[in-house]
Amino acid sequence: MIHHIRIQNFRSVRDIELELGALNIVFGPNGCGKSNIYKAIHLLTASADGKFSSYISEEGGLENVMWSGRTAPTARHPRRLQISCLTGEFDYELQVGFPEKLPYPTQFMLDPIVKEESIWLAGFSRRPSARVLQRKNQAAFLLDVNGEKNTFTDTIYENESIFGQLGEPHRFPEVSRVRETMRQWRFYHEFNIGRHSALRHPTVGYRSPVLDSDGHNLAAAFQTIVEIGAEELLHEILAAAFPECAFFCENENSRFSIKMRRNGVSRPLLAAEMSDGTLRFLCLAVALLSPRPPAFLAINEPENSLHRQMFPALARLIVEASRYSQIWLTSHSAELAALISAQAASRIYELENSDGETRIKAAVGG
Repeated sequence: MIHHIRIQNFRSVRDIELELGALNIVFGPNGCGKSNIYKAIHLLTASADGKFSSYISEEGGLENVMWSGRTAPTARHPRRLQISCLTGEFDYELQVGFPEKLPYPTQFMLDPIVKEESIWLAGFSRRPSARVLQRKNQAAFLLDVNGEKNTFTDTIYENESIFGQLGEPHRFPEVSRVRETMRQWRFYHEFNIGRHSALRHPTVGYRSPVLDSDGHNLAAAFQTIVEIGAEELLHEILAAAFPECAFFCENENSRFSIKMRRNGVSRPLLAAEMSDGTLRFLCLAVALLSPRPPAFLAINEPENSLHRQMFPALARLIVEASRYSQIWLTSHSAELAALISAQAASRIYELENSDGETRIKAAVGG
């Protein structure tokens, strides 16, 4: 479980520290920086998956990702994006900055560069003896399988995390274990539910205990829960959200499609006919009731496109998921936060934006 996160110089987040519990809710108005914290945590998983640079690029490049508020960098304290994460097993820190001035012309002076990267075993207060990874620019020392610290002799690319460059992970089991742990964290933000989305049409499927991040395999993942997961709970929560409806999956020549029966309608409705809110709730239900729950599950603004009458069912979904996964939830809705915290012990952070900086306005729970 993640116990503590510190984020520095990521968009509107200049410096913020958060203590996490099993169920964590971060809420506040538009523009307060909720999603920026979510994205900063997501960067850790992208880095572990070898996609550090591409993730920064998708966010608009390092110049746009880096804090650009009133506190100006100096030669002694240059601009650095820093994210540290303490779990029950390890303490990881990533520091990102811009390239040093080069003696030759280049158009890549705004590339994201990994300046420092460190891992310590948890419980040792970052003692040097507990460090299993120490990277500075393109030099790194790692703890090997024999418990000895060795220089990493492979070429280190400065625009990627060390995690994406472990060609022989068995040589460095502690570092590899951290990488695999962070790679397994799961994030859901925007499901692709547009008119031409694949989930609105029959799609070739296979047994899918995990919903894709864009919801592409919704029908197959739904049927997987029906066959090997919490089928009764799934239908119970869907019935609470849609009292006059029942959902099921059809398979024709391995092409799966989700359909809905509705009282008063003579035929099943196709996914192409369902509202955005209906499909979004289906995606949330299938994601949260996964037969293969992750250790850490982050959901960004799940209430989008949902009528508030669905909030009680959504709250129950989140509480049920928290039995098996550590939950990180960002939301606009104080009502949803209250519904969740009434059912399960929750750590709640209310955020605000003051002079362009994301700050904690209030923190309750444990």
